[in-house]
Amino acid sequence: MNLRLSEIATAINGELRNFSGDVLVKNFSINSKNIEKDTLFIPLKGSRFDGHDFIKEALQNGAISFISQKDFDDLKVPYVKVEDTLLALQSLACYVRRKLNHLKVVGVTGSVGKTSTKEYIFNVLSLRYKAFKNQGNFNNHIGLPISILNMPEDTQVAVFEMGMSNFGEISKLSQIAKPDIGVITNIGIAHIENLKSRYNIFLAKSEIQDGMPESGILIINNDNDILNLHKKELKRKVVTIGIENESNFRAQNVQRHQNGFSFEVGGYTYFIESFNFHDIYNSLFAIAVGTILGVDRELIKEAIRQKERLKRRFEVIKKGSITIVDDTYNASTHSMLSAIDSICEFDGKKILVLGDMLELGEFSEEEHKKVGRYILQKPIDVVICTGKDAFYIFDEVKKKDGTKAYFVTKDECLDVLKREVTSNSTILFKASRGIKLDEVVDEFLKER
Repeated sequence: MNLRLSEIATAINGELRNFSGDVLVKNFSINSKNIEKDTLFIPLKGSRFDGHDFIKEALQNGAISFISQKDFDDLKVPYVKVEDTLLALQSLACYVRRKLNHLKVVGVTGSVGKTSTKEYIFNVLSLRYKAFKNQGNFNNHIGLPISILNMPEDTQVAVFEMGMSNFGEISKLSQIAKPDIGVITNIGIAHIENLKSRYNIFLAKSEIQDGMPESGILIINNDNDILNLHKKELKRKVVTIGIENESNFRAQNVQRHQNGFSFEVGGYTYFIESFNFHDIYNSLFAIAVGTILGVDRELIKEAIRQKERLKRRFEVIKKGSITIVDDTYNASTHSMLSAIDSICEFDGKKILVLGDMLELGEFSEEEHKKVGRYILQKPIDVVICTGKDAFYIFDEVKKKDGTKAYFVTKDECLDVLKREVTSNSTILFKASRGIKLDEVVDEFLKER
C-alpha cells in the first residue's frame, strides 16, 4: 500500500516532526531488521523490549521514516509522533481497509483448522482473483494489521486467519479487517482456561460478526455440536457445511484412497490429497466460499486437490518402510482425536508419541483422560506420553491389554522409539507447540 507520510499522520491523528517535504511510504515493518525500500518502521513496546530502542537500527537498514511515542527530533528524519504506536498501527490498518472498498475479505476463526482452512480458501480464490492471505502466525492484533498494510493495492480478495485467547480479541480483528464472509471452523476447548466454557468460546468466536456488514455471510461447521445448537443466535446469514448433518454444502459418499479422500458435494465429485479426515471439513469451507464468490466449480476442484501440505500439521514423512506423521504444530482434544482416527487407517504397527495439550486450565486432567479413554477403543500398539498432564493419557492407556504404554521425559522418547519402531511402523507425534515435541521429531529423523 502506497501512502504519503502526511496522509499517514492524518489517518492516525499523529503529529509530523522534522517535516520539510512529503515522502512516499510503500512498505511497513515492526521489525528493524526486516526493512525494504521505502519502509515505515513502527516500533512497538512489549513486556520484554521496546521497539523504540531499534529506531536508529531501522533507519540504518533503510527505513524512510517511523512512527514514535517518544521524541527523536535529533535524528533529522521526518517521523510521526503519536501517543500509542500499537493503536496507531491498528488505526492505520482500519484506514487502509476503508480505502480498499472494492476488496472482498474472508475472515477465518475457530478452535481447530484455521490455518488449513485459510490455505484451502486461498487456493480456491487464487484461481479467479488476485488473492492475498496473512502469513504464518500473523493472525493477532499486531500481525493482522501489518498484513493489511503490506497487502498489494491490486488485491481483489483477502483471506485473514483470526486467532484469539479471550473475549474482545476477535471483535477487534473483525472491526479492522471488516470481513464480508466469516468462517467459524468449530468450537472446541482451546483457550477454555480463560473462557471457562465452550459456550463462552462460541460467543468469543462469534465476535467475527462485529465488523461484518449486515449483508455478510457466516459459514459454520454444522457437525460441530455447539455451532449446530446455537446457530440461531448468530446475527448474520448462516451457510452450513458438514458431513454427518444436513448442510448447505454436505460431503457425501466419502471414500478413503491410498493418497487422500474423495467425496461428493451437490452432485460434483472432489478429491483432496490428505491423510487427515478433518481436511474434508477444511476443504468444504473453501468449496462454500468459492461458490459464493463465483469461482468455477472445475477450478474449485483443482484448487482443493493441489493444496500445499503445511509443515508440522499432519505432515506425512516417509523413511523407508517407516511413516512419520509430524502433527506437532499444536494440539487440542478435538485435533488429537481426529489425528488418532487418521493414524488408525494406516497399515502396520501404530505408535503414538503424545505430549501435553496446553491452556486447558481446570479441564486439563479430564481432557487428557478423554484422549486416553479414546485410545482404548482404537487399534494402537504403542503409546509414549511426555509432559506433566500427558500422564493422564498414560494412566488410562496402561489399562489396555495389548497396548504398550510409556510415560517418559521428552529426552527419553527417542530411546523408547529405538526399541519399539520396526519396519512398517507409523508414528504420530502430537502435542501443543509449547511442549516442543518437534525437536524429538527432528532428532528422530536425523537418526533414520
